[in-house]
Amino acid sequence: MRRQLPPWAMGLAIAPLGFYFGFISTAMPILLSAKGVSVDEISKVSFVGFSPSFWAFVLCPILDVRFSKRAYALVFAAISAVCLGTCTLLTGNITIFTIVLTTGCTAAVMFGNAHGGWMPDVIRDKHYSQVGGTSNIANLGAAGAFAAVAVTVVRTMSIPAAAWLLAALVMAPTIMLFFIPLPTKPTRGIADVFGNFFGDLYRVCKTKSCLLGLICFLSPTACFALTNLFSTLGRDFHASEWWVTALNGPLVAAVCSLGCLAGIWICGRFPRRTVYVLAGFGGAIAALALIWMPHTLVYFAIGVLGYNFFQGINYTAFTAFEYEIVGPGNPLAATQIALLTAASNAPISYMTRIDGHFYGRHGLSGMLAVDGLSSILVGTVLLLVFRKVKSARADGPREPQPAFADSV
Repeated sequence: MRRQLPPWAMGLAIAPLGFYFGFISTAMPILLSAKGVSVDEISKVSFVGFSPSFWAFVLCPILDVRFSKRAYALVFAAISAVCLGTCTLLTGNITIFTIVLTTGCTAAVMFGNAHGGWMPDVIRDKHYSQVGGTSNIANLGAAGAFAAVAVTVVRTMSIPAAAWLLAALVMAPTIMLFFIPLPTKPTRGIADVFGNFFGDLYRVCKTKSCLLGLICFLSPTACFALTNLFSTLGRDFHASEWWVTALNGPLVAAVCSLGCLAGIWICGRFPRRTVYVLAGFGGAIAALALIWMPHTLVYFAIGVLGYNFFQGINYTAFTAFEYEIVGPGNPLAATQIALLTAASNAPISYMTRIDGHFYGRHGLSGMLAVDGLSSILVGTVLLLVFRKVKSARADGPREPQPAFADSV
């Protein structure tokens, strides 16, 4: 019998998505900032480059057509790897750089949704938080580690060699995909899927559980958008590029991973949707505290690491909540996963742009204040809504029918 990964390891297979997001959120701002690009301009590049994370879901019905999720994941991982490598060659031309960065992000999002649509059919409900935690270690933790590697590689190697190496690193984790069981292949054709896209989307959205998820994920309450801008704030806190890279790279990766693991334990004891919002409150408090803390490296590190610890908890809760909404045996799993993920990424993108705008107009304090207060105010409203909704799965539980046994 072919060996297959245990549930916790299946989550780690999403690492290529984390690598790409780490490049956008941390490595890209450091590289562009070193070339004299302003924080406001970097926020624009980040907004555009990250934008596929909330609009690419319109392309994701293709993931439910003909071929296996594994095949789609491999193809889109390869495209994102090529684009990321190419970006390292283009930092001198912001326009072309942004186009290639955005193309690669689109492919990375498609990869992530292929993986996400795959998971509910091969894991049980009791493993949702476990897979959610490890997938976010691979997403957030790997993002920080890869960002540090990317900056180091670009600084120490020739640019062509760095491009090849970074592309190869993005592809390396896809080997794990060959050890995840596959559900039945889709039987619908491309004309059928895209011809019925809006009808399918309506069916996906009309359930009470999905509506609650969309409202929750579209709000700015727990988007942690400052992660995309912390690496541009070295001058504000008198920190060198080396310290900013180390802090926003491996240290953030470690702390985020700890938050993801803590999220597994917390989500096993409290409603996942509540954990999602309260973790956002924790990040908001960390951001607001930076307004009054002395602007030194030590306090910058405390604020950034605290912010990212809560981000880890939040993302575990998000993924587990998302799997809970989609459930097993869902013929529109990839489309629904794509929609919910897009909803959660939209506030990251628009809040990154808003935060960058407030930094340009009102400085560091204005940026931190608008990010933290929007999270707390909207999150409080959401908690009041949750009190009136007894269950996020108000449409009735679906009995899981995973493709592997508990003994895996």
